Amino acid sequence: MNRCTWLATAVLIFAMTSTVAFAGDPRFGPADPVVKDTSRLDPKRPIGRELQASVPDGFTVSAVGDLIMSRPLSQHAQAMPSFSAVLGILQGSDVTFGNLETTIFDPRSFEGAPYSWDGDWTNASVPAVARDLKAMGFSLVGRANNHSLDWGLEGMRETAKWLDEAGLAHAGAGDSHRMARAPAYFESPKGRIALVSFASTFRPTSESMPPAATAPGRPGLSALHVKTTVQLPRSAVEALARVQCSLHGRHCNKVPAEGSLFGMAYRQADRFSYEHTMDPDNLREIYGTIRSAQLNADFVIVAIHSHECSIGCDDENAPYGAANFLKQLAREAIDSGADMFVVTGNHNLGPIEIYNSPARGKRPIFYGLGNFFWSDVQELLPADLFAGNRELLRETWQDPKKATEYDLTAPLNKSQFAHAFTFQSVIAEVRFQDNQLSEVVLHPVELGYGERLTTSGIPRLVAAEATAREILGQVVTQTAKFGLPALELRYSGTRGIIVPGR
Repeated sequence: MNRCTWLATAVLIFAMTSTVAFAGDPRFGPADPVVKDTSRLDPKRPIGRELQASVPDGFTVSAVGDLIMSRPLSQHAQAMPSFSAVLGILQGSDVTFGNLETTIFDPRSFEGAPYSWDGDWTNASVPAVARDLKAMGFSLVGRANNHSLDWGLEGMRETAKWLDEAGLAHAGAGDSHRMARAPAYFESPKGRIALVSFASTFRPTSESMPPAATAPGRPGLSALHVKTTVQLPRSAVEALARVQCSLHGRHCNKVPAEGSLFGMAYRQADRFSYEHTMDPDNLREIYGTIRSAQLNADFVIVAIHSHECSIGCDDENAPYGAANFLKQLAREAIDSGADMFVVTGNHNLGPIEIYNSPARGKRPIFYGLGNFFWSDVQELLPADLFAGNRELLRETWQDPKKATEYDLTAPLNKSQFAHAFTFQSVIAEVRFQDNQLSEVVLHPVELGYGERLTTSGIPRLVAAEATAREILGQVVTQTAKFGLPALELRYSGTRGIIVPGR
């Protein structure tokens, strides 16, 4: 073997063995199928290179929480400088993301119907909302949440039509299971941006379903099914055992380690909490979608809508905590190709983690971004929502038959959302440099709690440092309660800045 041949052979062997180690490394997350035979792959196009992070230099993405708005709002910016400042941040980012928790349709021609059997609001927005979100600076919106099918499949489809017309990329709902799972892409000047959206909180039968044998699939939202188990101390399990003995003749002579009562699973534990088990088939599909998005984009946003909570879940006057299963989910999503993970759903601020992924470096996880728009102007509430709240209306009004939509919404809000923290949030501005996370800037916002309906629910940038620190303090507190490392948060005026440690 001459020197040139030997050198070429050595280089080829090194490339092949390096590819095996690179592609088979668990740092590529649970979605990695692992290379078995490198000879089947083009050495000029190694899969390892495609899996590496490729965030555009100087890239900035802004993320916010739930977008619950029934009408256009940007017209208020001229009279509200603090709202105009909010729009300046959104429009100044390369990409802006939010969770669309409403249905967009034209009520004058809509042929669908409301579905509020579980006693929740049926959120509705006029078509101009889609164009308004685009004008405000939004690039992508997630659609998988418990309000995705408030107005049935017709509402889901019409929402897609208006978003498409406005030029807003959207993911998380579709006419087939495949399309509900599929990423959406936004073509920005800085690169191709992908969004993967799914929900663990949703109404039964609103989730998409694949075909099986001769049965067709089902349109709907992209779902992650989770099973809830209540962790209880022994004394509580003993009480449940006595109930089951009386009702069903079970557990009469022993205290079970685990069981089920009234449809709720329980298990003995040292302290009370709610724990959740993720469906493995759903996880496999979701991680696969994230990997596909990463291979086809320069930056990947993954978003889940989740009301689930583990600790701090039953005090209606305190912010909800996040669910423990989200830690595994978010970290493995990043390992599989995500560059940012966003949780919405609990209607208050949650923890923040800077996760150091072996494959992708430091990436932000937002375990709750709260509300960004919170519109109580909802004029299309269905008859069954009134019927289901007859007693509440009788207790509130002397003549409940005269109650309007907001006359019903007002006492419902009092029982669930009469808190300042419901109307406080942040814009998370995430900045990247040299392919790595450089800083996260948190801009505190308030939504006008207590103002008239026409302006309440519109975000405005906080100007008072004391208020800003109160809002940012919620994030710090929630992060500590969630058992995460303390945030390296420093204050700059009203902003909070997180600089990842090197």
